[in-house]
Amino acid sequence: MGSFCSPSEGQAFHLRLDTISSGWAQLGRGILELDNGNIVLSCVGEWDQDTVVWSSAVTLIILDSVGEYDSVSNMNVPFKSSYNGQSRSMVQLSDGHFVIGGSTWDTTLVDLPALYWFDANGQAMSYAEIISLPEYIVRQMNKAHDGGFVLVGDALIGNDIQAFVLKTDSAGQLEWSQLFGTTAYDDYFWSIERGPDNTYYIGGVKGVGSNSYDPWLLRVDSVGNEIWSFTNGTPYDDLGQAHLFTLADGSFVYGSGKPTGNGTDQRPQLVKVDSTGTILWSQEYDVATHSALILDVQEIVPGGDLIACGYSTPINPFFDGFLCRTNSQGDSLWLRHYWYTDSIMNDGIGYFNDVTPTSDGGFAAVGVMIQSMSGNDPPGASQDVWVLKVDSMGCVQPGCHIITGIESQVTNLSDALRVYPNPVASGGQVTVEVRLPAAHGHEPLRLVMVSAQGQVISEQRVVHGINAIDVSGMGAGLYHLHLADPNTWLAGTNLVLE
Repeated sequence: MGSFCSPSEGQAFHLRLDTISSGWAQLGRGILELDNGNIVLSCVGEWDQDTVVWSSAVTLIILDSVGEYDSVSNMNVPFKSSYNGQSRSMVQLSDGHFVIGGSTWDTTLVDLPALYWFDANGQAMSYAEIISLPEYIVRQMNKAHDGGFVLVGDALIGNDIQAFVLKTDSAGQLEWSQLFGTTAYDDYFWSIERGPDNTYYIGGVKGVGSNSYDPWLLRVDSVGNEIWSFTNGTPYDDLGQAHLFTLADGSFVYGSGKPTGNGTDQRPQLVKVDSTGTILWSQEYDVATHSALILDVQEIVPGGDLIACGYSTPINPFFDGFLCRTNSQGDSLWLRHYWYTDSIMNDGIGYFNDVTPTSDGGFAAVGVMIQSMSGNDPPGASQDVWVLKVDSMGCVQPGCHIITGIESQVTNLSDALRVYPNPVASGGQVTVEVRLPAAHGHEPLRLVMVSAQGQVISEQRVVHGINAIDVSGMGAGLYHLHLADPNTWLAGTNLVLE
């Protein structure tokens, strides 16, 4: 079990988790924070060889508050691959146990809906399959109103793909299921949330023409009967899966991607809808890129701000992960892009499937780190779980938001910036050592020093190698140092003056 990680001081960390070994693909899909500050991840993880086939397992990882492993456990279904749903398909029960919703897949390529139980310590316990619903692929699971579970996804019905919602009891036994959509075009459900009065909100994507899809929103009653539904697309092919979250006022907000211009580019989008299906506001974010999509959104309580995650594609076909914070009306407060770098690869691409507010006022996100943009993956490098913990401003190192011109951050370059002696007496100078990978050493570099109170103290040019920095005239205290090129935050560290 390996972990390529460099936990930062304070509340932020950035990890590439490889719980099995290089060469095997893994994927992070859900994230929760526990009352003790630990972070729980649901992943597609370990690969096992049964007598006839290699199969994947549903993995639950618990990290402590600084990003170190607390536990890793795999749910292996004999002779089958097991998968969890997409974003946020994991819940914690009142007894501390965890349940992950997903599917199994056998050697005849038949999918079955499934639930996987782990105990309060994160250890695999049991699973339940719904064998009466073959070819039903689960995209998300959530708690039902009565202690059971509701699952949504898409089903192969003859030659058609239709959306489904189903409900189980607390033991995973099927109580009812409903199909939605038409036989003319393919239809999918991607998310489900509890609504007012024992109802449920569902988000998906609906086929509205040949190779044309729109975000699809529904409200259903306690047994899955439709109350209302509508699509909210453009004349172009939206491909905007609607990922929704119920708000404290009983309405919901959903994230997707909205085509711009002639439909060739997209921007991340958030839309708020009330309980009657009326759109209250709609907002788009960031510049248009070849593809952009919000994969999860949650409400920040108290206050009502929103935090969203997903991906954009600034350099086709390479994409990055982003986090976006808005106020309760969807007005952007900040949006930050993240790239991945470590000793294995220096320009890793990936995206975030799920994000959660954390008790310290920051955010934690999980997704996948896929490959190097420049193709410098060493032999055996693999797709791994990507975990990012940032402060309330989306910074890996506090104060990044103060630096002008910064639009993106490279994670896991903490070893690229060293300062010594540290602590240092006031009135002297320090040595700042910059050791960047070759891919990041070509742009002009600047070092920005920010006080603990959030004030920029100094900004100066630095070079790759050794730099002498004068700290005379600065008072005793904690300072945050930020290394950046004209557009990208690269690394940060702390300096203490005594």
